[in-house]
Amino acid sequence: MDDNKQLFPIQIHPTCQSKWTWSTLWLRSGTTNSCHRCERQPIPDNFDEFHNTDHKINERNIMLSGRWPTVANGGSGHCEFCKKVEDVGGTSDRMYQRCIPGLTPPELNDDLTAVSVTPRLLEVFLNNTCNLQCVYCNPRDSSKIYDENTRFTDESGISVKSFDNSQYGIISDSELEILIGKYLDWLKRNGHVLKRLHLLGGETFYQKEFFATLDVLEQIKNPELQLNVVSNFMIAPTRFKKIHERIEKMIDNGNIGRYDITSSIDAWGPPGEYARSGLKLDLWEENFSYIAKQPWVTMHINQTISSLTIKTMPELIEKLNYYRQYNNDISHQFAMVGGHQYLHPGNFAYDDMWAADFDKILNTMMRDGDWRDKEYYQMEGFALELQQYKETNWNQVKDLHLFLDEIDRRRNTNWKNVFPYLNINEK
Repeated sequence: MDDNKQLFPIQIHPTCQSKWTWSTLWLRSGTTNSCHRCERQPIPDNFDEFHNTDHKINERNIMLSGRWPTVANGGSGHCEFCKKVEDVGGTSDRMYQRCIPGLTPPELNDDLTAVSVTPRLLEVFLNNTCNLQCVYCNPRDSSKIYDENTRFTDESGISVKSFDNSQYGIISDSELEILIGKYLDWLKRNGHVLKRLHLLGGETFYQKEFFATLDVLEQIKNPELQLNVVSNFMIAPTRFKKIHERIEKMIDNGNIGRYDITSSIDAWGPPGEYARSGLKLDLWEENFSYIAKQPWVTMHINQTISSLTIKTMPELIEKLNYYRQYNNDISHQFAMVGGHQYLHPGNFAYDDMWAADFDKILNTMMRDGDWRDKEYYQMEGFALELQQYKETNWNQVKDLHLFLDEIDRRRNTNWKNVFPYLNINEK
């Protein structure tokens, strides 16, 4: 079978392709995991073992036994998110990932019980250098938030990790430089076996580590490697174009085989700009329009769903539908907000707050019987999961108000004007 068409071969439920093939390196905190929802572990002293830590191997073994890696089963319990979605009949991240071909570790070709395997997809959060302050982000992943936290004392009245640099285990600059060196060395030696390399920040295009990575990739030849860069698109158009001219040359020279760019954007209009503080939608659209008209680029939109973004998601989807006339293959990916419970839409009774919005969202999404149907069913899964929330959690709503008040104080904004539907209190 063509490796690029091979689907994940382990059929035991609930095995997850991400657990076997995907590794994330969070260099700014010196940690690694194999799913963005799962527990992070320290990168081992032997850097080459970052994909096969004791924790990752344990959770693979639990899945091979036909069980979810819940706490009761000896796991971390972080797979509960997908389990809950599947329990109500939705399409989970786990199910979505199993449909992506070409990522099977080579060890599984000979042994379907192998748990010490070669990563095929490496995702690297290079540094926290960033020009945005997204409300669900944190100082570890945004230097703007880190700097803001050094200028302000938290007056929110609640314990909010976003307002506290010390809770994120940010390693020193000298430690970071050592890890970056180890990562670049690993890439020089192993870049030829990777299928996908995801680069994130912060804002990737502002980071020197991104350009150091390009320097390494220009020294290898891997026509099967897909490079994916995640960006907020808040880049001067001339700089944006120059970077992509360099990457196009890398494809022409056979250093990589494909280039993907993923735009992080969550909603449209004032809610979109509030949720991702620093976002300017006119600049975003100028860069998005340019890249949508480059036939050699594979495009994605990556969206975080929260209580701030649902109401104007249909407008964002309509934008996506418009630009598909230039690039019909633009994909739409999304995830529920995590780590900031007061931002979760499940804090509101679904029927009262979100039912009509999800009807409009699903009616606006394009369908084609293939990948767009998978996107539709994944979004439908989120709606099904949120339908389980029948009552408003007023304690979380109170914390949400306090959180937004603190954001307004720091950034001279007014959430009540942007999100009037959130300005409700228990009677």
